[in-house]
Amino acid sequence: MSLTTEIADDVRKLLKTRTPSKVTAHSMRTALIMPPVAARGIIKNLTRPIHDQKRFVRKFNNEHWKGHLIMSEMIRCDDDIALERMKQSDLIIFELHGGGFRVGHSTMYMKSFISWLRILKNKYGIYACIMSIDYGLAPKAKYPGPVLECLKAYNYLTGELGVSPNKIIMSGDSAGGALAFEVLIRKHVPSIILDEPDTETLPLPAGLLLSSPLVTHSTSSDSWRKYKRSDLVSKTLFNLVMKEYLNVPETKEEDIILLKVAKIREGFDRFLPKKIMVFAGRREVFYDDICEIVGQIRDEGVIDITLHTENYAHDWFLIQEILKKKDRKRLFPMYDEKFVDFAVNAIKTAQEVKVDVTPIQWELPITTVQD
Repeated sequence: MSLTTEIADDVRKLLKTRTPSKVTAHSMRTALIMPPVAARGIIKNLTRPIHDQKRFVRKFNNEHWKGHLIMSEMIRCDDDIALERMKQSDLIIFELHGGGFRVGHSTMYMKSFISWLRILKNKYGIYACIMSIDYGLAPKAKYPGPVLECLKAYNYLTGELGVSPNKIIMSGDSAGGALAFEVLIRKHVPSIILDEPDTETLPLPAGLLLSSPLVTHSTSSDSWRKYKRSDLVSKTLFNLVMKEYLNVPETKEEDIILLKVAKIREGFDRFLPKKIMVFAGRREVFYDDICEIVGQIRDEGVIDITLHTENYAHDWFLIQEILKKKDRKRLFPMYDEKFVDFAVNAIKTAQEVKVDVTPIQWELPITTVQD
């Protein structure tokens, strides 16, 4: 790593850790609605891997999928070894990032990713890998392009690579949550939204993690009214999603499958895993809608769904910089461990047998990663 890169990483770390949380939240809210090139540049510069985090990532860009595999010492692996390590992992997190369909990238939450991997190994002896997807961004990529890219990557993972869904936790935050919902529907019960038969024979993933997921296009809730001027998600950003990604009004809303997903009110177990963990901010515009769908899923009595909330804005579980420093130190270790406990329980339940946690012997040194 060059001295220039080291200095740039130090500057980014300083900005992320020393900037007041309110300033960070306002800056991100502003950046999210800037012209696409500028918005992506700012978000990527603030969130790309720094220092030894880079040792955890292996980039892929082929005909099957685009994104990164994230696991210890991936930097030393070629593609074949990286894929083999993932296939032999005890648990795989299939990650779909957020960003309003117009910004974001597959390595934007590295601090959380590494924390999960470490807790899984240290607490349970489980070797895990994160398959984090880069999908096309609006306005160049329009619906349904990105969701089809994510579905193709998931089919590659469970099909050509032969990974059992019983050891997969699907994960999506914000826009990524909407993508996760639709990937699961298109994969398992396309008849709900398409004129296609349900032919899938593979089981559902073992679990689903959702952080501040987009679950409806409605903006009429009380939480929208209360927090539209302060949350990371603004009405301007939401309008950009409708225009740039969904191509409204040129495309009629009744022809957009994503909007039909929000109208599903029953039969969630046909496309959702038996274990779901959801995070939401009590000061975010999506809060009421998230609580409503969690309640509907819970009321059916088939899916074990847990909702965790804190008095913060959108996507606080993954965007640590918008929390007060004292709360970061308290909340993130606690909730990272809760997620890991959830993930382990989910794969054990899905497999209905004790997970084999025999360590995989890779002759790769484990390095200490700077926060």
